[in-house]
Amino acid sequence: MSIAVWLASVLVLFCTAAAHAQPAADSVKVSGSVGYLQRIAMPPDALLTVRVEDVSRADPPALAETNEPFGARQVPIPFSLSVPSAAIDARFNYAVRATITVGGELRFATIRRYAVLTRGAPNQVDLVLEEVRLVRPALADVSASPATQSATSLGVELPATFFGVLPCADCPGVAQTLTLRTDGLYRLRRTYLSKPEGPFTELGRWTAEAGGQALRLRSGSQTTLFAVRDDLSLRLLDRLGQPIRSTANLDLRRSTAVEPIGESLRWRGEFLYLADAATFTDCASGLRWPVAKAEGYLAVERDYVQSRSDPGAPLLVNLDGRLEWRPAMEGEPREHLVIERFAGSQPGATCDSPAPGKGGVAADLQDTDFEGGRSFTTPAPRYPGALFSADRQPSGSGLSIREG
Repeated sequence: MSIAVWLASVLVLFCTAAAHAQPAADSVKVSGSVGYLQRIAMPPDALLTVRVEDVSRADPPALAETNEPFGARQVPIPFSLSVPSAAIDARFNYAVRATITVGGELRFATIRRYAVLTRGAPNQVDLVLEEVRLVRPALADVSASPATQSATSLGVELPATFFGVLPCADCPGVAQTLTLRTDGLYRLRRTYLSKPEGPFTELGRWTAEAGGQALRLRSGSQTTLFAVRDDLSLRLLDRLGQPIRSTANLDLRRSTAVEPIGESLRWRGEFLYLADAATFTDCASGLRWPVAKAEGYLAVERDYVQSRSDPGAPLLVNLDGRLEWRPAMEGEPREHLVIERFAGSQPGATCDSPAPGKGGVAADLQDTDFEGGRSFTTPAPRYPGALFSADRQPSGSGLSIREG
């Protein structure tokens, strides 16, 4: 064999091996596992759905999706999706979302965002799903509240979750996820795209106005208004409840699945221990829950006994906790506040008192005038206990919109 023929053979073998070793250039693999913390076995017909979505858009489209029945498997269950390379834009944000349904009923869903593909995010993620519970009023006095009574007149079927990306002063946008419950409680989660901080979560109480054509979100003294366009979308209004003249996206659109309010959050409210039972009244929403005697409860009860002004008087406390359905002392199971960590108290203070070191609450939307291209800013809420990032630090970021 001549040297030329031998070199040609080696070159062909090398190129063939290199071609097999390189991944296909037309797709990117996103993989990982899906699980949950509850010790619950799923039936064989349970359906696992995993999607890679473009979360930079108001109605996130799926770049890739898989639907698999559980069969004989239980969590954790591995998944692998091939995302077309042509569909990936380095300027945008992508995330993996998963759900588990049984007989068409949603049982588990992802609550936090699992970023992938761009902006330094990994392509391998392990998803931890949260159990989706039936949303019912927290207490009898809550179910009789004006917010609950107006739920049917809001023009929106509840409970519901809405999502959209609104303008941002110094980032590509603010991804906002709003969940409305029938008892008047809302949670608004903000993620500032391309920013390392967050997400930031705001809790409060919603009310219907203008005959159900407007939605008011109130967290302490902070107020946000939306127009109810239809059952599928809400549009941001100015502080007077008037339409905002802007070419920017101001809409939140209804999501196919309801995100339950069950994650760990920072709470500020009045703790009361009376007749061997404890309750917690949230300052941001005014709603009240029984307190579960579990996890971090004992630290709060001890501080209450030492710090209360009088027997039977409430004590203003700060804590980390979550809402969870548990057996009641009497009657049917009800939703409880589960205290995870006690963060201190303010003896003698009430929900109307400012938090130490705070100069009050953020103002409502500033006067708005879009004529001539002027802009306005909506400061993010700084009400104590209402808006905190994942690391429990309050945010002061705002939203800026400019008419083009």
